[in-house]
Parts: sequence; C-alpha cells; structure tokens
Amino acid sequence: MKRQIELLKQASLFSDMDDTELAAMRVVMEEHSFVPGQNIIRENEDGKHVFVIVGGSADIFITDASGQELFLEKIGAGDLFGEMSMLTGNPRMVCVRAVDEVKTLTLSRTQFHDVLMKHPHAAIDVLTVVSKRLYTTDKLLRQSVSRNVNEVIEEKSTIGQMIADRFASTMGSWNFIIIQSLLLITWVLYNSLAPESMRFDTYPFIFLNLALSFQAAYAAPIIMMSQNRSSDKDRLAAEIDHQVNVKAEIKTGLIMSRLGDLEKSMHYLHGELLEHMGKGEAK
Repeated sequence: MKRQIELLKQASLFSDMDDTELAAMRVVMEEHSFVPGQNIIRENEDGKHVFVIVGGSADIFITDASGQELFLEKIGAGDLFGEMSMLTGNPRMVCVRAVDEVKTLTLSRTQFHDVLMKHPHAAIDVLTVVSKRLYTTDKLLRQSVSRNVNEVIEEKSTIGQMIADRFASTMGSWNFIIIQSLLLITWVLYNSLAPESMRFDTYPFIFLNLALSFQAAYAAPIIMMSQNRSSDKDRLAAEIDHQVNVKAEIKTGLIMSRLGDLEKSMHYLHGELLEHMGKGEAK
C-alpha cells in the first residue's frame, strides 16, 4: 500500500495531494492486473475509468486511416492514461497494450471529476499530458502518409525498366543530338570525299539508312516503355495526394472535435469549481 501511494504521487493527477488524501484516494481505487500482450484499453470503446500504472509498462498506439498501428509512447509506473475519455465522454482514442505484467489502479468518471474540481492544479497537468499526446499523434499521422513517389517507383522497378528510363533520358538530351549529328556528318563527308576505294557506304548511303532504321525500330518501343512508367508514376502521385487529403480531413475533424470537447469539459469543470467555492464561502 505504501509503495502504491508513493507511485500515485508521481502521477500528475495526484501530485499536489498529501499522504492523507492519497491514502483516502487509494481506498476507492480498484486494482487490476494484465498479462504481457493484453490490451488494457482499445480504440473506440467506452471510457469508464482512468488508469494509473503501479507496476510494469505498456505501449500506447493509435490506428491511422489505412488501419496501420502507429506507436505513440511507452509508459510505466506512475503514468496515467484514459484521461481523454474521462474529460470528453467520447470513446477511447488510443489502444494501450501491456508490455510485461502490468498492475493498475483505476478511478471512475465521477471520482475523476471530483479530483479535478478539488485540485485545479491536477487539471492543468492532465491537459498538458493530453496536449503532448495530441501533438505526437499529429506528427505521426503526417509521417505515415508522406510516401515519396520516386522511392516507391524505384522499389518496384525491374532492371529492364531502369534501362529503358536511362535510354530514354539519354536520347532526349542535347548531348545525344550533338554526338549523333557529328557522327552523321562525319559518315556522309567521309563517304563523299574519301578515295573511292576507301568508301564503305557510297551515295545513297544504304548502310547508314539501315543503321538509322534499326535505331528507330528499337528506340520507339523503349521510349514508350519509359513513358508508360511516367504515367504509372503520375497515377501513384495522384493516389498518394488523395490519401493525404483524406487523412488530413479525418485528422483535422478529429482534432477540432477533441478541442471542442475539451473546451466544453473545461467550462463545465470551471462552473462546478465556482459553484463549489461559492457554497464554501456561503458556509
């Protein structure tokens, strides 16, 4: 019991309480145990309790719009969680999973509100914790959708596709045009001005025409292959942009909703606190 009271002191919710208040608080708190890997709370379930860890450690996760779990933070003895649902009355926003054997103490919503009304400093600490977790969530959601189109395309590229891109890039450059022009001019001049016995492709330059025909026959499909890859890249970029827009819309709506709920809860707690102080002065 004494060790649990010491751990309660470490939690921001109870940091300004004395030992007598903590002992009275411990009496009304329920103790729960969880095995490694067990979900302590899940996303979207009703939040009926706030938890304080008195033994073990746990990980906090959220799920993004694509269904992928994103790690938020690791918590241990003295840390609390589940306070957001207690403040807003909405379903849980996160999943908390035990890393090893976890022991917790819990408070109901009514008891939680009583603590906040009697100890305004605890309310500020709780809001600080909530704000930090919202910031971390926002940062992770931004990172989870920031895929680089070029990196995705490179990961899926075959050797043939990379050769086609390189070939199309080379043929579409001024270096290629200049070098090819110099070669053609040299070819024509040599076979026109050199002694007849040394010419290998006399006018009308049939060998040259054959070589250029072979070049065109292979260049066209290779360039088309590269253009198809470019079209695939554009489609992937449009898909990623759409995912970013959808997730940003979901995230913005979620944050605005949570901020609105927090504002309502603080107004409610402020009114209850003023009423409580008024009754105390009347007495």
